[in-house]
Amino acid sequence: MSNTYKNEWETRLEALFAQAPSLALIEELFARLEEVSICIKDLEGRYLSVNGAFLRSVPKWRREDVIGKDVFDLYPQALAVGYQQQDQQLMTKGQNLHDQLEMITNPDGTLGWYITSKVLAKDVTGKVIAIVGMSRDLHAPTEKAKRYSKVAVALKKIQNEYAKPLRVQQLAEESGLSVSQFERIMRSMIQITPSQYLIRQRVEAAAVLLRDSDKKIAAVAMDCGFSDQPSFCKQFKRVTGLSPLKYRKMTRSES
Repeated sequence: MSNTYKNEWETRLEALFAQAPSLALIEELFARLEEVSICIKDLEGRYLSVNGAFLRSVPKWRREDVIGKDVFDLYPQALAVGYQQQDQQLMTKGQNLHDQLEMITNPDGTLGWYITSKVLAKDVTGKVIAIVGMSRDLHAPTEKAKRYSKVAVALKKIQNEYAKPLRVQQLAEESGLSVSQFERIMRSMIQITPSQYLIRQRVEAAAVLLRDSDKKIAAVAMDCGFSDQPSFCKQFKRVTGLSPLKYRKMTRSES
């Protein structure tokens, strides 16, 4: 990479930090973390900053060569498509993504399980200016890879079909595991139970509808998989600290 080309991306990153100084703090705080991968991308999906853990997931690349590239430059197409879809979902819905299970290339070239969160970075006016991604290595042991793969399917099903009447026992059976095995592996992967993860997905989906639509509370509850409005209100407040109505009023007043 030429100095002129490298300086172009450094200049863009500096401009980004000027718009949102907290991004500079994030870069500094996570620079030396070994188990948490951090990246900052522009709205076109090009990497502007990555930490050491990120670089270990792409061992054939140097930092100066990663900057300015996108996922299709760094990863196999099968993985890159999924990463790009996450970014598009983030931009289209304006909704941060949390605890998404995905595969990332390990330093030895194998694939490992990671939990990823992505958030939209905004300037002081509220304008979206960048995407910040964080991935945590689950350290899935090789001999247990098959079990983790089965649980991964269940997690994906929860993420995509949270509005349906999913049952933990059904998910466990589909994974070829007992309920206790299923819950134990889930806890080891994401530190919460399958039921808690399902509730979290439903609450996050409900939060988007409360913020971006005029649907009645009961309709939001049904659309997000809750059996009735009272149970929805109870679970929503437990997770967010606010009732659905107060959450809607708060988010509307801030917009």
